[in-house]
Amino acid sequence: MKLSLLLEGRFDEYFAAAHAGRPLWMFVHVPKTGGSSMNGELMPVYGPSKHIFIDYYEEGRTYHEMIEEAVDKFIAATAEKRFRFCTGHLLAPQVTRIMNTLPDVRPFTMLREPVSRVISDYRYQRSTMHPGNEAFRAQFPTLEAYVDQPGETNKFSEHLLPDELRLAGDPGPCIDYMIDTFCFIGFQEMFPLSLHALTWFAKKPRFSTVRRRVRDREVDDGVLLTFDTQEKIRERNGLDVAIYDALSARFFAISDALTSYLNEVAPRQEPA
Repeated sequence: MKLSLLLEGRFDEYFAAAHAGRPLWMFVHVPKTGGSSMNGELMPVYGPSKHIFIDYYEEGRTYHEMIEEAVDKFIAATAEKRFRFCTGHLLAPQVTRIMNTLPDVRPFTMLREPVSRVISDYRYQRSTMHPGNEAFRAQFPTLEAYVDQPGETNKFSEHLLPDELRLAGDPGPCIDYMIDTFCFIGFQEMFPLSLHALTWFAKKPRFSTVRRRVRDREVDDGVLLTFDTQEKIRERNGLDVAIYDALSARFFAISDALTSYLNEVAPRQEPA
């Protein structure tokens, strides 16, 4: 199932491939791209499903160590149960390992305009929805301090690209890899169309009904967003910006035709 078929407007071939076989759909959830809401829509459609997650309160271990262990447990669980869908804040090495270990894994993801994603991530982590919000506010009292943190840049690339491509920093091979690897790449800015396509993979097209991980509003008073800050975000997240600009342009170019196609062959179900 090739994403290139979709981007070339070859919709019959693309969705025929999507409907073939008995795949495991793997949603690689990049934070603050609309993924929690998308998960809420897709997990009931694609059951049995599995959320691969870690315990953030376990001290003395890195995220990489804990997510590797969570993936180990998931892979072991597939010996006893066939899953149709899995999801999680997976990093590129775990994505590759699952694809190399289990049969017919079909990865997909959601992207979001990088400046908006960074600002949303900062505001969310300051909010009461985030368990570590007090420590986060103390560490990053301003958006500028967060933007300057080296480990908080190019989050698309961290989750979706092998280290050798990410560290090389050349957008061309990165974009080619994503088109070759991922079966679908949706966009937060076009959430309804992305959802329509993804639910049609299961032949259960539907309207959006779920909105999750919406931050509380009172934290916005402490966030000063200036033009210079936005430009700094774009500069510090240059690889993500290049990936987003290239892939969103290709998706948006076929969005009207895809909308018409899906409305004809896959009328969406009204919310219950």
